[in-house]
Order: sequence, then structure tokens, then C-alpha cells
Amino acid sequence: MAESNWLRHAVRAGAFEFRRSARAIREDTARLVLLGISVVFPTLLLAGMAALFGSAIRGDVPTDLAVPDAVRGGTALFWLFGVFLLAQRAATAYDELVAEPFVLTTVSARTAVVGGVVAETLRVAAYGALPMAVLLPTAAYVLGSPATLVVVPVVAALFVGSAVVAGRVTGYTAAWLVARVPFVARHRTALSAVVAIGFFGGYMLFQLPMLPYSLDPALLGLLPVGWLVDLAVVGTPIRYSGSRLLGGVVVAGGTILGGSWAATLVASSLWYGDEVAPDDGHDEPVAVEDRTGTGALARSLSPLSVPLLDGPSRTVARWTLLRARREPQRLNFLMVPVFGGGSAVLNLLLQGSASLSVLGPATALVGGWVAGAAFALNPLGDEGPVLPMTLTSVPSRAYVRGLIAPVLLSAPAVTLLTLAVSLGTGTAPVTALALGVAGAVVAGVGAALAPLLGMWFPRYSAIRIGSSDDVRPPRLFAGALHFGLVAVPGTALVGALTAPGVVRAVLAGLISVPGLLAGLYADGGAIAAIEAGFVETAAAVGSLPVAIVGVGMGALLVVSGVLTALVAYRLAVRRVDEHEPY
Repeated sequence: MAESNWLRHAVRAGAFEFRRSARAIREDTARLVLLGISVVFPTLLLAGMAALFGSAIRGDVPTDLAVPDAVRGGTALFWLFGVFLLAQRAATAYDELVAEPFVLTTVSARTAVVGGVVAETLRVAAYGALPMAVLLPTAAYVLGSPATLVVVPVVAALFVGSAVVAGRVTGYTAAWLVARVPFVARHRTALSAVVAIGFFGGYMLFQLPMLPYSLDPALLGLLPVGWLVDLAVVGTPIRYSGSRLLGGVVVAGGTILGGSWAATLVASSLWYGDEVAPDDGHDEPVAVEDRTGTGALARSLSPLSVPLLDGPSRTVARWTLLRARREPQRLNFLMVPVFGGGSAVLNLLLQGSASLSVLGPATALVGGWVAGAAFALNPLGDEGPVLPMTLTSVPSRAYVRGLIAPVLLSAPAVTLLTLAVSLGTGTAPVTALALGVAGAVVAGVGAALAPLLGMWFPRYSAIRIGSSDDVRPPRLFAGALHFGLVAVPGTALVGALTAPGVVRAVLAGLISVPGLLAGLYADGGAIAAIEAGFVETAAAVGSLPVAIVGVGMGALLVVSGVLTALVAYRLAVRRVDEHEPY
């Protein structure tokens, strides 16, 4: 039963948690800079568009326009996307309370849940406050409606509040399944991947009308949460539906109230209950030779196994895989290029600047980088306090081979995924197969570079990610450097396979740049000869047959990648041999 004044306590707890989150961001310079860029840039873009087109649009607002179903459906789709992201945060970052024994013995579960909702709502509001400060007066000016200054914040509060509460209910339910159902606990990573792929696959069906089996966003206009748009246009020349306006407000408010009650029930069962052990639920006879640490380690990775290795190298590879499986938070840095590349490809598709055939090369490039960077970009830091024992008990060559070995599992997956995506988007079978091989090459080179870069730029100190406070992800600089070293030649490789003419033009242009620069200072003599040499070389490259550029450039990049991987392996071994205690 909730204590008296529980709502006031929840608001105070939520405000305190929000201040704690803001303080943590303020102390992390890199995160603060990235967050500032992601907020300030869209705000400046909105301000520029308002300054350029605000006055022109103000006089052309139609007076007989009704809210279309496509706008309602787009709003509902955006709400579902927000619920998915917020549910993921609730299930991974906020499934456990900070100072849980103190909180649960001081206030009720309802207070803790509502406090978490308040904190998350304030976080979302903080992200959107600056763009809203520009968008709100602009909309009121363009539409000629002072009521917009009052109505839109109410709509935003209902929209964000209902999304946060729905996300909490969904996230707590997912965390409860992991904590109570052995099957879900054993396969949570695979199940999470299936859910994410299913959601984003459905999301793309509404976002990409050029797909053979796309869906009209207007279909989602039946969801009442999309009817909040009708409330947002009150007082403007745009016509709205009164019944839908009322229905949207009732459903959003009911989601906040009813969802808070449901989240309290699920969270109470989650926080006050006991977690299940993610085993098979029954004891199986174990052979005497398997009663070792190695046997237990192998069983913990089942059904995965590391091929082609034995001895210490296999043990290191198993531990590397197990860390990634037990601490997926360490892999959050992989999401930045994935979402960035995905957004770029999506924009190209929506603008009609590219066809679906671009998905094959993008899968080979991004998938290959992820497969190479996922496991060993912070090997020394991953060992934690057992690092001295590891380095003194495992030979350096075996240790580095074990760090690279997980690519034997990830590279075939990249090849199959690239092949499937390429064939599914109409790429020729030979080109699709070549892209699959290119994805494996990118993964292999990335896996060989990762240990070396991770040893050059290690992270030894643990940080807090979500509810885990002992996570050692790779340094941001190491991840960015690895992406640059892999993505640039990887882009050239997939370009040579799919668009050799473009690669030829880019290569000729790059060769001609020094000649053009030399021409600025050429006044006869040696500098003029240098300029002529670069220009002639660029012209010769630009006249090469496309087939020769594709085959020759591809072969050169593959050979260079193999040599780079060998050099990186040797340097990593030397780095382990020369490592000094930190």
C-alpha cells in the first residue's frame, strides 16, 4: 500500500534522479559534446527554415484543410517508435533501482515507479526543449493562432507522458520475463535481436513506400494516440475532428493512469521476487573429464563453439564471446555507425537518390565492421583485475589469436546476411556472392585491427551503463579510429564490386588534386613537371576499362587487407609482450 503524500514523494524522487542524470552527462565531456551536437544542429536547422520560409508560408495557409489520416498515422508511428526505445531503456537501464534496498524499504513501489516515470519524462523534455522553443512560436506565427502556444505543450505532455508510461510497462514486462522465465533468461540476447529486427522491419514497411510489400501510414491513423494531432490544431485554420480529439485525450490520459497502475504491479513482482537461474531446469550427468573450468565455459556458450583452435587460444576466444553475451551493454558503441549508416541509406531511399540495391553493399560494409569490432576492442580492460594472471599464464600469440578467433563465427553470418539482402534486392548472383566475400574480408581485417587499437587506447576504469556499474566499453577514440581504418577501404572495396566507374572517377580525382595544388605555384621548371605528371596519371586512370578497375582495385584491396591483418597481429603480439602494469 502506498504511503501518504506518495505523489509528492514520487515527483521529488523523479526530479532528484533527473538531476543525477544531468550531472552524469555534464561530467562526461564526450557524451555532452555529442548530445549537444544532436540537439543544437536540428534546432539551428529549424530556426533557419523558420527565418527563410516563415513569412512566405504565413500568407498561404489553406483554410479548408482537414487533418489527413496520414498525419495521424505518422504521429502514431512516431509514438510506437518512442515506446520501443523507452521500453528498451526501461528493460536494460532502469529495471533495477539505484540503491534498491534503501528505496524499497523507504517508499512504496508505486512511488518508485511514478518517480521513474517523472525522471524519464523530464529527460525527454530536456532533449526536446530547445527545438520546441523554436518550433512553438514559429508555428503560432505561421498559423496565426496564439492558442498554439498553449495547446501544443498540452499535446506534447500527453504524447510524451503516455509514451513513457507505455514504455515502462513494456520494459518492466520484458525484464520480468527475463527474471522469471528460464527459457527467456537463457536466450534473452537472441530474443532481443528477433524483437528488434521484427519491430524495425515493420517500421520500414511504413517508411519505405518503394518496397514491394509496403504499408500506408494512414492505416495507423486508427490508433487513438494519433488523434492528438486534432488537439494540436485547435485554434488554427486547419479543421479537426471533435470526437477524435476527445478520444485521443481520453486514451492518452488513460494510458498514463492505467499504465502507471500496471507498471506498479509488474515492477513490484520484479523487484520483490527472486530471479530464476538461466539453466535447463534439471541436472544432467556430467562426465568426469568435463568437470573442469573449460567444460563449464564451453557449456555456457552452447550451442556456439569456437572452430579451428585448441588450448589457451580457444579458452581466450570462449571468454571473449562470453563477455559479449553477458554484457551486451559493452556493444552500445556499435549502434552509432549502424544507426548513422541506416539513417543515411534511408534518406537516400526516401529521396529517390538510390535504389534498394544499395542495401547489399551497406550490409557488407556495416555488418563487416560490426563483426570485426564487437569482441576485442578493449582486450586489456576487459580482463579487469585478472589481467596480470592472464598475461603471465597465456602465451602472447595464443592470447591474440583467441581475441581474433570470434570472427570465425561472425564473418560467415555477415556473408550469409549480405548474400540474402543482395539477392533480395535484385543484385546479380555473382555480385551478391562477391559482396558476401567482401563482408567477410572487412570483418576479418577489422577483427585483426581491433586488439591492436584496443591495446593502444585501453579503458581500464569501469563506468556505469544502465543498471550495470562495472562495464568497460572501448574508448570512443578507439572505436572511431577503428571505424575509419576499416570503413574507408571497405567502402572502396564494395564500390569496386558494385560501381567501379564511380571508384575510377573518385580515384582519378584524388590523384589530380596534388597536381592542381602544384599548378597554383607552377611557373615552369620542376613544379610544372610535377603538375603534368599528376594530371597525366589521373587521365590514365580515368581511361582504364571499368572491368579492370573493378577486378584490379578489388584484388589490391583484398591483398592489402590481408597484409594489414598480419601486421596488426604481429604488432598486437609485440604489444602484449611489452605490456607494463598500469
